Amino acid sequence: MNYLVLDLETANPDCASICQIGIVKVESGETTATISHLIDPQDRFDHWNIKVHGIQPHHVVGCPSFCELLPELMPLLEGQIIVTHGSFDRVAITKACQKYGLPAVEATWLDNQTVVRRTWPQFSRKGYSLGNLANHFGIEFQHHDALEDAIATAHIFRRALAESGRTASQWVSAMGQRGPHQGAILQHGSSDGPFAGKTVVFTGRMQITRQEAARRAAALGFTVAAAVSPTTTLLCVGDDRNRVGKSSKERDAERLLLAGHPISIMAEHEFWRLLSA
Repeated sequence: MNYLVLDLETANPDCASICQIGIVKVESGETTATISHLIDPQDRFDHWNIKVHGIQPHHVVGCPSFCELLPELMPLLEGQIIVTHGSFDRVAITKACQKYGLPAVEATWLDNQTVVRRTWPQFSRKGYSLGNLANHFGIEFQHHDALEDAIATAHIFRRALAESGRTASQWVSAMGQRGPHQGAILQHGSSDGPFAGKTVVFTGRMQITRQEAARRAAALGFTVAAAVSPTTTLLCVGDDRNRVGKSSKERDAERLLLAGHPISIMAEHEFWRLLSA
């Protein structure tokens, strides 16, 4: 029952021109956090897009660009089930990553429109737009605000889970989708490095970018993976003093440790000390 619900707004018809992101975090079936960011798309704002969402160029002055914000969001997004209403948001994230030369978000994307169409016969062919569904279920929200749309989607998705008797994971399986490969390799390590044959996974906000961390680790032989798996040798936890609770990767590593897998969990500063020894 753990998943994220995500919605985006864009500055123009190019789906990579993300100017707002809204995320709802659901754990054990309950909303535990909501996140909203305005984003500088570093692109033009189209009149028609402004008319839809009301976001104008002056609203994003001083806001982070997608490439600046994604490293902050990556620990939240990686390895998760991400629910969106339609495929647009998934495509937009993928295109924005390509635009900035960033690694793809390793997540399982679940389309709420498909869930709705399979759950309620009256919406199987038409009427499954977010606005129409919200009106049908009596959900009040400010349409085309990314967080408001994400919250409305979360309400509808939760109703669909209850109606269908399926969990988010069961819906993923029912649609024949596969989650991100738990051993997905982000960067291969140098074969002649002192840590060749070992695999590291990074989690949490770090003192340097994930890309730079991966480069340094790979240069010394570490293979850098997207998610914790039985092949993981070491989990490096970012030195973020403001973080609250453990990430899903930490919990996965702890479960594997209890099962007898030899995984080390190490703070970022300890990891860099290891590499410099």
